[in-house]
Amino acid sequence: MTLHRSAHGAWLQADLGLVLDLLTVRDSQYGIVFLDTAGSIVGWTEGAYAVTGFAADEVVGQSFGILFTPEDIAGGQHVHELNASRTLGAAEDERWHVRQDGSRFWASGLTLPLYDGGTLHGFAKLFRDATHLQLRTLRLENEVQRLTGERQAHDLFLATIAHELRNPLHPMRLATRLLSPPSEPARQEQAVKILSRQLAVMDRLVEDLIDMTRAGRGRMTLSYDRVDLLQLLQDAMDACRDAASAAGVALIGVLPPAPVHAEADGGRLLQVVMNLLNNAIKFTPRGGQVSVLLNVDQSHFVLKVQDTGQGIGADLQVRIFDMFTQADGATTRRGDGLGIGLALVKEIVSLHHGTVEAKSEGAGQGSEFLVRLPLARPPPFDVSGHPVAAPT
Repeated sequence: MTLHRSAHGAWLQADLGLVLDLLTVRDSQYGIVFLDTAGSIVGWTEGAYAVTGFAADEVVGQSFGILFTPEDIAGGQHVHELNASRTLGAAEDERWHVRQDGSRFWASGLTLPLYDGGTLHGFAKLFRDATHLQLRTLRLENEVQRLTGERQAHDLFLATIAHELRNPLHPMRLATRLLSPPSEPARQEQAVKILSRQLAVMDRLVEDLIDMTRAGRGRMTLSYDRVDLLQLLQDAMDACRDAASAAGVALIGVLPPAPVHAEADGGRLLQVVMNLLNNAIKFTPRGGQVSVLLNVDQSHFVLKVQDTGQGIGADLQVRIFDMFTQADGATTRRGDGLGIGLALVKEIVSLHHGTVEAKSEGAGQGSEFLVRLPLARPPPFDVSGHPVAAPT
């Protein structure tokens, strides 16, 4: 091993045994720097050159702070390292250092004081490039953070689903008391309506959970058929009318006078409309209004569900269709629920090669959801994204 040192490096003979031990270390893995008591570099090995890119004539006579990052120099870390070595007999250290080209490497090192007859003559700093270990550690820390976030989301999901499944229980208990004898026809009718409405809520929740599980595994499929859009929208409004009435929300439809047909999965499309309607009803205060509008052009139909409800804040609009977004405690009260209804809407619309977007002027300003879908079934696409020609 070649050792480059200055004319002031005679002190290296003071602890020859230690120096020889250091010089047996492989050049390509470890660098060794010898310093005088002021921290100036007086010795530089080939290993130090291999690790840092600095040649001996560039660093000998310079402060060893040349290896430290500007922020560590500002914090006096290069001085602290020598003080710790002098006081404790050795200073172990791991930090970012700077190469000759300005890039940084994570160094793991040891600084030792060198004595001659009890008199401090300088220091020896042994270090190696451990950047790969630090990057691996950072990747593991990021993975831990990701898994922690997933666990928190999972825990929140379980807590929310328990809350959602519990919500219908109180009105269902009330209904059972109304049905208890002696029971009057009016009370029975009221009880049956309560039970039907709450069972529909639970049924929709379970179905949405199942469908999102299928979507997550890529197993949600479409069964195309010729769909009467006016009849489908009327069915969706009829199914949601009891919920709207119970919430004191007016539900109206503005539909074209002429029939409109499209090639789509009618069952899935009904899910889209009902989820949008129930979402609008849920976040519209008593006395408000939810409207359904349908427009058609040459190739697409556009469904708009508009409400006079709580509105959507700007921060929430960009992620309103993400899974669990509704479980974030948003100030618009769109923190109620599992947050899977709108995520399911997006999945179904995407499978139909359509688009969905949410608009709102902000909290308390109402909101509207626009779904745009093709009237005809899109052709299949190959792996490169090009349409596959129909067989002749």
